Amino acid sequence: MELPPRTITLEEHVALPSLAGWTELDAYVAVTRAFPKTAVTLTDCSEGRIAAMNSAQVSLQVLSHIPNIGISDVAGCRGANNEMAEAVKKNPHRFAGFAVLPMTYPEEAAKELERAVTELGFCGALIDNSLDDMTHYDGERFWPFWATAERLGVPIYLHPKYPPQDVIQSRFAGNYGPGATSGFASALWGWHENVGLHFLKLCAAGVFDRFPKLKIILGHMGEMVPFMLDRIERMPFLKSEKNLRKTPRQAWADNIWITTSGMFSLEPLATVLKTTKVERILYSIDYPFEDISLGPKFIEELARSGVVTKEELDMIAYKNAEALLGLEGVLASS
Repeated sequence: MELPPRTITLEEHVALPSLAGWTELDAYVAVTRAFPKTAVTLTDCSEGRIAAMNSAQVSLQVLSHIPNIGISDVAGCRGANNEMAEAVKKNPHRFAGFAVLPMTYPEEAAKELERAVTELGFCGALIDNSLDDMTHYDGERFWPFWATAERLGVPIYLHPKYPPQDVIQSRFAGNYGPGATSGFASALWGWHENVGLHFLKLCAAGVFDRFPKLKIILGHMGEMVPFMLDRIERMPFLKSEKNLRKTPRQAWADNIWITTSGMFSLEPLATVLKTTKVERILYSIDYPFEDISLGPKFIEELARSGVVTKEELDMIAYKNAEALLGLEGVLASS
């Protein structure tokens, strides 16, 4: 099967000067120890990043700030969004932007989202999956934020966040070393279950009933939800919630898009294709935390597999992102 003529990736991280101090966080000390080049590649929004994109046949990256920093820093988020907008302005056919937002203050986050979309031209936002105390965004104090996202018609990408140390020790530590503990709390398991739980909390709280046109993106092939969706739907627990109209399966169909970020095998994709409309599946890599060369290898394997048609492959590679993010014509005009 012929490969897609272009690709767009949506979970591709940067670290910007206005939100400094990330290299001192325990989470990123561990990350930069495991991935030594990360500290340099995260701060590169120009030639080096574009060269890496070219090597992996990535036509356009939607830039997003790294998690776990900025969630309580209104001025820092504003500055970082301005800096990202400048990077996009210098290379408008290679970069687009997702805003970083101070979700500790939902009304301020809503204001900054509006500014980022209407003044800076961003495609939406990528936000930490929880506050520092692991609070999710199902509470009514976050509804002004969700209302703004729905009104603007832009997606909100829920990205995993490192849990606090007490949670890491109580939930993930055991009869093994700190490396395994860190992995269980993050990319090996904990991140994904927690984002999946967040989706279910939004369902149970009626967020998708109240904001029926809300657009949410989940990474890593749906953060475990596609595998669990049938059981979630059959169990009676959520059915006991009064006035809950939209079930998780209905919300999944109406309000959720997913990316392939950090997942490069066909087995989970087979489950995703059984539970998720192909129009809602978006290609991503998770650069620079993942080897960017794994992206094109996955696309090539998918093309050879026969699991999707040529049209569906193009949809996953770039067409769905163009439609969701309003990027039609950006690459064609480059």
